[in-house]
Amino acid sequence: MMVQSLIYVVDPMCSWCWGFSPVIDEIVRRYRDRVTIEILLGGLRPGNTERFDERRRAYILSHWHAVHERTGQPFNFDFHPEPSFMYDTEPSSRAMMVIRQLAPDKEFMFLNVVQEAFYVKNQDVTHPEILADLAGTQGIDQDRFLEWFHDSAMKQSVWQEFDRARQLGVSGFPALLGQNGHAYIRLTQGYQPIGVMVSLIGQWLDGPASGNGSPSVG
Repeated sequence: MMVQSLIYVVDPMCSWCWGFSPVIDEIVRRYRDRVTIEILLGGLRPGNTERFDERRRAYILSHWHAVHERTGQPFNFDFHPEPSFMYDTEPSSRAMMVIRQLAPDKEFMFLNVVQEAFYVKNQDVTHPEILADLAGTQGIDQDRFLEWFHDSAMKQSVWQEFDRARQLGVSGFPALLGQNGHAYIRLTQGYQPIGVMVSLIGQWLDGPASGNGSPSVG
């Protein structure tokens, strides 16, 4: 019997991923005893150095409003980051990889913590010290977190993970893939409510390895 897995492709600083957060939490609750569920970091804007001016802020907030209206997820729209802020999503993704190494059972929880810190509390989650503070809320030693965070191998690993997401054909987030052995199907790329996801996952779990006609990836 082939091993089945659900792969959640996400970026901690992707607003639609924050909108999808209650959905993936419910998916984990419903299916964790049936399949392996893992996070794959997709890399929304890794390494971005674009100046975050007022035009860029307005563009980002328009997305936040759209996500809020569709999903009901809370946002703090009084978002005025420091002038030095750059929307670089690599540091928060790297922090996710550190948690995966130090406390893998807290990976989904830490994702929620980072998302809430950014979207609701407007904390700058591109800063290592802030990410270390968030790790501390999960019982992770902050000095140990920072040691791992700054390790060159960890920096390399997160970019390799971004590459893996691209190799699987994922270019937008959130995405949920189903894996049967060496075969992958895309269950969704983009936000869907839990009712739709339960139907899609049910068809995949109960159908043949090809995914009942769902598009293959990879």
